[in-house]
Amino acid sequence: MHFHQRPPCTASKPSARVNGSQTIIVIVVLVLGSALARTGMPVILVAEVLTTCGLIGAHLARRPASATETP
Repeated sequence: MHFHQRPPCTASKPSARVNGSQTIIVIVVLVLGSALARTGMPVILVAEVLTTCGLIGAHLARRPASATETP
């Protein structure tokens, strides 16, 4: 008999870990969301503000550090 080994159905990649800048974005968005919810803002408006803040934060976190050092 001939036995064929098949590749596994799932990829065996290690899980992605959250770095420091991503953690800060999540914390800021959660704090902002709870503050807006306590003021009585409509849920749709809170969701729009949080989405915008999350997108801006993710964009800023992906940007390379600026070269401000002078020789």
